[in-house]
Amino acid sequence: MEKVRGKLEIYHFWIGPEHAPIRNFFDSFSKKFSIEVKDVAMEWGVHSAITQVKVMRENPPDIITTDIGRRLEDYVRTGEIAEVGKLWTSKNLRKSVPDWVKDACTVNGEIYGVPSKCFTFAVWYLKSVFEKHGLEPPQTWDDFVEMCRKLSKRDIQPIVSSSWEVSLWFENILVRMVGPKFYMNLMRGKESWLDPKVIDAYEVLQELSAYFMPGPFSYSFKESWEALNAGKAVMQLQGDWVNEMWKVSYGYKPGKDYDFFLVPKISDSVGNVMITGGNAWLMTKRAPHRSEARTFMMYAASKEGHGLLAKEGMGIMSRMDVPENFYDPVSIELLKNMRKYPNVLQMDAMLPATLLSVERLQQAQIVLGERMSRRGIEKLLEEVQRVSEKIRQG
Repeated sequence: MEKVRGKLEIYHFWIGPEHAPIRNFFDSFSKKFSIEVKDVAMEWGVHSAITQVKVMRENPPDIITTDIGRRLEDYVRTGEIAEVGKLWTSKNLRKSVPDWVKDACTVNGEIYGVPSKCFTFAVWYLKSVFEKHGLEPPQTWDDFVEMCRKLSKRDIQPIVSSSWEVSLWFENILVRMVGPKFYMNLMRGKESWLDPKVIDAYEVLQELSAYFMPGPFSYSFKESWEALNAGKAVMQLQGDWVNEMWKVSYGYKPGKDYDFFLVPKISDSVGNVMITGGNAWLMTKRAPHRSEARTFMMYAASKEGHGLLAKEGMGIMSRMDVPENFYDPVSIELLKNMRKYPNVLQMDAMLPATLLSVERLQQAQIVLGERMSRRGIEKLLEEVQRVSEKIRQG
């Protein structure tokens, strides 16, 4: 590398298998622009707790990462994040990035985030386990439930699900029952949590929870992931980062040792819908190394930068002009599904934190308790609806 001309501090949450691609991305940037990167990687929960406070103090980091949607908006509301709309134009992001990503990087008509990877969720399984039990990926929801029933009858645990994954199951069930438009309006407070279709979705979740490994709220994603790999359960609904986890941590080959299927459609009138999310780079307004930070944001927005991360195995990148052959077979198939079906943001990226907490509490009561009547579910959702109305009224 040439003599260093500048420095840059970046706070991010990509650790584990995702850290090596990011480290190589930083190295590529440093060599190209002779700017040294201070790589401050933190576990996601630690990053969330520290970074929003840090950007409001003296000497904030130059660049931070966040999830698009609500969390990006929370950072913008501090008044400490720089707007980057012109950069989107100069790097052709407006044409190469899906509208749902652009919208989730936008607050009050201004764009603040440079998107990095985007992600979706699928049901993951080891092919050897499916072969052992004579299973094939189900095509319909009824087929899926019947598969779970037969496994359970043989004392085989069909699904491992931590508390996080219970929520993933619910939002995937919900959107497949109410459709993308209703789902988005519900998240925005324009539809009611007491709508019969919403109550139907909670009833379906309650029925499915009978096939979860016992105690879903007593263990973490790491523990549920380990249970899947230890053969304690057959399937797990999770984000596409498990693709890289299997490749790096286990040396497995995508599409050969493991695979996925989408949560099957529940309503023929709705069909398949992709629950999605994404990450973005943000530049702080008071970045100590502002020129270097702008140079980094330009590189992070570029097709070159996205292509490098795709080749390194970071996952599906937000730029849709990245060549498909930069991805592994599993990522290619997921990307095709994201292009084929409607995309909606995950609940965590849309609901205000207060409302999300109340919904999660009621969701847990529906899953953990004795089988609850429809009226019992409705009574729990009355509180969710009250909080939603209060937030919308300001």
